[in-house]
Amino acid sequence: MVVTNTLKHTDMEDLLPVFNEAFSDYDIPISMTAEAFASHLESLSYSKDDSVGLFDKRRLVGFLLIGRRGSVAYDAGTGIIPSYRGRGLSHTLIDAAAAHLAARGCTTFVLEVLDTNTKAKNLYQSHGFAIRRNLLCFSAKQDELVGQSDLLLEPHEDGYRVPSCYESSYQNNDQSVVEGLYTCSDIVEKGTRKGVAWYHHTRGSIAQINIEPQYRDENFMKEAIISCARACTTQTVRILNVDEADTVVINALQAAGFTKFTTQSEMVLILEEQKQ
Repeated sequence: MVVTNTLKHTDMEDLLPVFNEAFSDYDIPISMTAEAFASHLESLSYSKDDSVGLFDKRRLVGFLLIGRRGSVAYDAGTGIIPSYRGRGLSHTLIDAAAAHLAARGCTTFVLEVLDTNTKAKNLYQSHGFAIRRNLLCFSAKQDELVGQSDLLLEPHEDGYRVPSCYESSYQNNDQSVVEGLYTCSDIVEKGTRKGVAWYHHTRGSIAQINIEPQYRDENFMKEAIISCARACTTQTVRILNVDEADTVVINALQAAGFTKFTTQSEMVLILEEQKQ
């Protein structure tokens, strides 16, 4: 009999092989090393006490991993190993997680789901999740970048801040980039600071590029993107979860040689409403 319980007593080394098996046939297959998995969860404020697992005679066969920041819970990964699918256990897992989170004081449950995964999207909607916005994901190979940049990435000056024009997704927000050990650099042109960027040079990931409003156009954004991409040591560079309304970034990415490889829906469940 499969039962639900928290992952309070489940260690990373026991969780990782189940995670990799569950995502081995995902729309975009995922396989992580122990180091990458630990880093990923740490950057999302992973909470073992808030996460829920499916257990068959103490064997972990499914999970819903939770990142927790105050009253906000984030789905850091939901999966069931192939041999246990088709039994309705996804419904069991989501119901158990939502009830558990509400009981532990969470009021907002956030997740992203690939738009190609219509089965999962319909599943979440059937449990009360609503689509808040659409997010686009881009990638480019270093040798396919188009154009040059004269902008400099200089050490971040304390106190210099540039607000984002669009709300960052959970995994790209200020706390995530700090916990994920991203580099913060000021974007400088001819001695003038004109923006701030967060990127991880060994992962090839750009999380945020915030440009001051008077300089924020597609040409300047394109140069800033190229500068950040060139600062990465990876062959491929990615920027995930761009708000589809942010046409400046989207057009700049495409002009710089980036290609959209998937889209996601950001979905939200208000847990307070669920308890009424």
